[in-house]
Amino acid sequence: MRSRRAVILGLLGGGLAVSGCLGSVPFRPRAYEDAVRVVGFQVDFRQDGTGVLDLDLAVTNPASDAATLAAVDFTLRVDGRRVAVGTQQVAAPLAADGSAPLRVLFPLASARATGGPESVPRRVQVEGGVVLRFGGTERRAPFKSERVLPLAWVPPLDGD
Repeated sequence: MRSRRAVILGLLGGGLAVSGCLGSVPFRPRAYEDAVRVVGFQVDFRQDGTGVLDLDLAVTNPASDAATLAAVDFTLRVDGRRVAVGTQQVAAPLAADGSAPLRVLFPLASARATGGPESVPRRVQVEGGVVLRFGGTERRAPFKSERVLPLAWVPPLDGD
């Protein structure tokens, strides 16, 4: 009887050690889907094809382990057409169960821009993810937002 209890306790203890991966959030399978909120974003394209995406995020660490915000990736669409993609490395600490603001400026460039001096309301979508690093483990927290923005210049809208 005593040896049977030892085996059962050994199995339970071993199971707990295996399930303790850094960044894991037991009992909350969608925790990373809710970890990033888009506070706001602005897009500015210039006639010469240059521009900037100003992305303001709020990131919450759903895990009980401290993390590092390691990278932000994005896809930018204007009127349903993809006009830019990119990734930027960042290095910001994020406390266990903590939250932090994250503002990222992405430079944009295209061969040319179309438009004119008058702004036109356009449907602009940004989606992507923030990579949280827990030691050697990385987890991606996705985000997505859509707004109507007045844009005078845009890259040619003939992509996918």
